[in-house]
Amino acid sequence: MKRLALPVFAMLSLVLLGCGETPAASPAITNPTATVAPLTATPSPPPGATVTAVPATASPTPVPTATAVPTATPVRPTATPAPTTTPRPSYTFGQELATLSGHSGGLWQAVLSPDGKILASASADKTVILWDFATRQSLKTLKGHAGEVRAVAFSPDGTTLASGSTDKTIKLWKLPEGTEIRVLRGHTDEVAGLAFSPDGQTLASGSKDANLRLWSVKSGQSLKTLTGHSNWVESVAWSPDGKWLASGSLDFTVRLWSAATGENTAIMRGHTNWVLPANFSPDSQLVASGSKDGTVRVWSVGTGKQLLNLTGHGEEVRSVAFSPDGRMLASGAEDETARLWEMPSGKPLLTIKPKSSTAWVTFSPDGNTLVTGLGNSLIKLWWVGRA
Repeated sequence: MKRLALPVFAMLSLVLLGCGETPAASPAITNPTATVAPLTATPSPPPGATVTAVPATASPTPVPTATAVPTATPVRPTATPAPTTTPRPSYTFGQELATLSGHSGGLWQAVLSPDGKILASASADKTVILWDFATRQSLKTLKGHAGEVRAVAFSPDGTTLASGSTDKTIKLWKLPEGTEIRVLRGHTDEVAGLAFSPDGQTLASGSKDANLRLWSVKSGQSLKTLTGHSNWVESVAWSPDGKWLASGSLDFTVRLWSAATGENTAIMRGHTNWVLPANFSPDSQLVASGSKDGTVRVWSVGTGKQLLNLTGHGEEVRSVAFSPDGRMLASGAEDETARLWEMPSGKPLLTIKPKSSTAWVTFSPDGNTLVTGLGNSLIKLWWVGRA
């Protein structure tokens, strides 16, 4: 009996412990800083009731309202606008632009400086007038020759002007001052043509004495005399590449000379009367000539052969000039016209009528203006720009 009492007692103790009071739950901790939405309290179920857990309906996560970004005031760009192209003048092809007057005698030549800023005109009144080509105003009159001034030429750098006269002399003038530097003497008759070498060191001259001479610009000394023509030399030109000289003569021929040796390398025959002007194309491949026979002829420098015979002038052709791009050839004649010819076809492009004999034609460096020197002492400018 005593051995069974202990286990029974132990079992009763365990039952009594299981039926004891449930410990009180710890109170919920309230977060004083949290904002809590009000909830409906659910009553606690009675003791012994079976509780079925009902999942709480989750409140949707609120989508945060984005803070609107303030609209910035647009900053207008201050970029420099693209440069505008200078509008091309609305002149018509062949339109007369200006007339320059100042000489009291007929014009022999009118030529532009390499930069196109100064125009020099040679006249039978024994003077050379320098003109501001942009304003059309005369700048200075160069006096000193005892006879008509038949030829003028600018050095390649534009700082020296040469003038040739019927007084048999050549004068060199310092520019822009217009002061005389020196006088070149050696020809025995009037000087009719002048041309500087491309390097500006040498001056070539043609004369009624039938000779060409080469001069040192620095010293004024005669370097060489080129002989071969049988009548006076009316014109002389130096090729842009510096290799050749061309001369036109009253012996009806055009001649080519080696600038290095002075050798006469070709005689171009075809004109039936005096050859007055001769001039090179910009690429030095062609020579154009004009004659008292009324024709303009174009020759190959390489072969000496005639390529074109341009007809249309009614009287002697006094001057010829290629445009700077070589696309046109201009000619001026005693028939009171200047003509433009398309190159290399020779097609007539335009006939200009200055109402006076045209002693000289030349283009501005940009090729847009043609200058005509006239026998009535006037200089006229014409628009010949092409697209």
